[in-house]
Amino acid sequence: MKGMNRLVVFVLFATPLLARADLQLKPIHPQESVAETLNKRFSLENALANIESIEGWLDSFRRLTLAAKGKITAAAWKEIGSTEWDTQTLGFANLPRAVTGTLRYQDYRLKQALHQLAMAEERAGRGSPQGTEQARLEFAQAEREFQQFWDSLSIAD
Repeated sequence: MKGMNRLVVFVLFATPLLARADLQLKPIHPQESVAETLNKRFSLENALANIESIEGWLDSFRRLTLAAKGKITAAAWKEIGSTEWDTQTLGFANLPRAVTGTLRYQDYRLKQALHQLAMAEERAGRGSPQGTEQARLEFAQAEREFQQFWDSLSIAD
């Protein structure tokens, strides 16, 4: 029964990103449906692209900080914030990597669980071999992507 409880919880939270019946989601943009927001704006691919943009902004801020050194008062530096060496060298490098790692690892675990669910549904006669194969392919892709990320990861210290 313990495993069944996990499956029930998993099914509740691992369903495709569509508005669940218990959520009362209204569109947040007049030209974007709730489904578009959930499945595109909140997608893994979009999140990873946004992290790349944020990394670019942080790099620009780091370069601006270097260019402004000696031209801004100490009080102004303090008010601006995030100008310290450790923040710009360690934080600006490590924090986006941590978010990227979290997203990729969660995607890997979700695809793993969906594959396990597809296999269980097929064994129970409620799923198809095609559905199980599709879930396996998606899991394998997520696994490759997480492994590539992991292998390229370094922590600034």
